[in-house]
Formats: sequence, C-alpha cells, structure tokens
Amino acid sequence: MDFDLSDVQSAWREKGAALGRELAGDAAAGSVVMGAAREGLLDPAAELMSIAVAVEAMAFESPAAAVILALHSGTALAVAGDERFSSLFRGEIVAAVSLSSDDAPVEQDGKLSGRAPWVAPITDHGIAVVGPREGNHRSGGQGERAAFAVALDAPGVTIAPVKTAALSGLVCGHVTFNGAACTPIGATLPIMIRLRILMAAAGLGIGRRALREALTTARAAKTPGLGAGQAAAAGEQTVQGLLADAATELDAAMLMTWKAAVAERPSLAGASMAKLASTGAVQRAVERATQVVGADSFQRGHIIERLAQDVRALELFAGRTEALREAVAEEELPSYPAT
Repeated sequence: MDFDLSDVQSAWREKGAALGRELAGDAAAGSVVMGAAREGLLDPAAELMSIAVAVEAMAFESPAAAVILALHSGTALAVAGDERFSSLFRGEIVAAVSLSSDDAPVEQDGKLSGRAPWVAPITDHGIAVVGPREGNHRSGGQGERAAFAVALDAPGVTIAPVKTAALSGLVCGHVTFNGAACTPIGATLPIMIRLRILMAAAGLGIGRRALREALTTARAAKTPGLGAGQAAAAGEQTVQGLLADAATELDAAMLMTWKAAVAERPSLAGASMAKLASTGAVQRAVERATQVVGADSFQRGHIIERLAQDVRALELFAGRTEALREAVAEEELPSYPAT
C-alpha cells in the first residue's frame, strides 16, 4: 500500500498547519469553522485522508481547533449532498455531535425527547447530530441505529454548559430535548467511523508536538554553558530511549490511521484500531515528554502541562477504550486464521 501523500493531500496538510498557527489556542468553534471554510478545508467532496492529515497538522499547532475541525468534518461528511445541510460546508453553521453513549434521547415521529450528554462543540446556532433510541423502531438501514440532526437553538432544546479541564475553546454541554423537531440523516455507523479516524489524527498531532518539545529540551541541554549534570542527562540512553520509543509508536499509529482513512470501505474495526493505537501512543508520548522536560512541565500554562490535559479527551471522545476494543473484537478478530 502506497502511503506517500498526493499533492492534494500535502496541500491540505499545509493548510491545516497554517490555520492552526493562525488561530488562538482557545479559538471559538465558529472561528475555527469559518477559518476552515476560508482555506478550502470544508469541501464535501474531499477524501477522508486529506481531512485527516489537515486535522493532524492543525493539532500540532492548536489541539482544540483540530478537535473542533474533526468533530465538524466528521459530522458534516455524513450529510454531504443534502441541500438541507449545505450551509455546513460554507462555515455558516457549526456541526456538533453527542460524544457519549452513556445516555440517549428517544426519537418518536420526528421529535426528540430526553438527554444527550457531552455534545460538542456547543454554538449559538449550531446543529447537533445524535443517535437516539427510536420510539417507533426505525433504523438507518440494515438494522443500524439512525442519526438525527437538530438545531441547538430550536424550541424544546435546553443546553447545560459543562466546564472542562482541557481543550480550551471547545464548549461542551449536556443537551435536553423536549419534543424538539429533528431530521433523519442516515445511519450512525459512517459518522462514528469518520469521527474515530479524525480523532486519531488529532491525537497524532498532539503526540508529535509533545515529542518536539521533548527533543527541544534534550538538545538545549547539550549546548555549551549548561551544567554538566544537564548535559550528561541529555545524552543518557534513558532519554534517547524515551524519545525513540515515542517516535516509533507515533509513526506506527500514523500508519494505522492512514490505512483506515484510505480504505475503500472504511470499517468500524479499522477506525477503532486506529484510535486505540493513536490514543495509547499519544498518552505515552506526553508521559515521556514530561520525563524529559522534567519539573518545568509542572508549571501552569507550560505546553506539556496543556498537552497532558488535552490528551485526556482522546480517551473520551468518539468511543472509550472499552468500546473500541469491543468493535475490534467483534469485527476483526473472527477473520483471523485459526492456529
């Protein structure tokens, strides 16, 4: 399989990096989506791989902005071609998604009732995509649960904002529906597959930023004028091993993410494996960067301290580890040859 980026994919990666540098670390969701629209990153015809590399590059510069773009693009892709939601691709409306399956509203005759926890990003005039339990037993096809879109400012919608400890700029909230009108947009499965791949890509960007900060610290400790203890520590095999392990695991996770993104028929198992690999590699990369940087990383506002907070979201968004493992076990393991 050829993993060389095409010219188009490389251009998307450059645009993602440039937009990440331009945006403030706590940029609001509307600013992120409008910026993406301006840079041509909301093309409904774009392949998933192009979006993934743009999200990864953006996350290196601004993790919160990358997660917002991942959530918006993963959700908006599901309604590509539907004129009812065409404005999503022009940056006029921000698409949000319910990030937790711990609870779900009920859909009955085009109305939603109940609670959707951890919807993000919350905006004044956004659209939320939820996968409710259907009171009339309709599905998205082949027995799959259907996804529905509902305006966050529609009658019957109440939002309780949640203060989060990470990803500044990404506003989350618990949304309660009381007979709110909703629109069916198809099965939830394609949405979840895209979200897991794009969240894996966002994680890769966070991990690579942590690795760069660790490398910068290690190289600075070798420069003349620093204490002998620091210089010796930078050259120790322990530090080299930490950096090498982080780089190796991140590259392996990148290949799994790219493989899932370019698949002719992306699968839930492939997307879940990518997110599992990315989440684990990124968490360990941040931990290793903390070891290399040392006590400085404990300072409030230090880049490693912020990344350590941001990486926690990867465990929670678009499927927890247990759900990812279950998807892999059910879909992928049965196809392995018996010994």
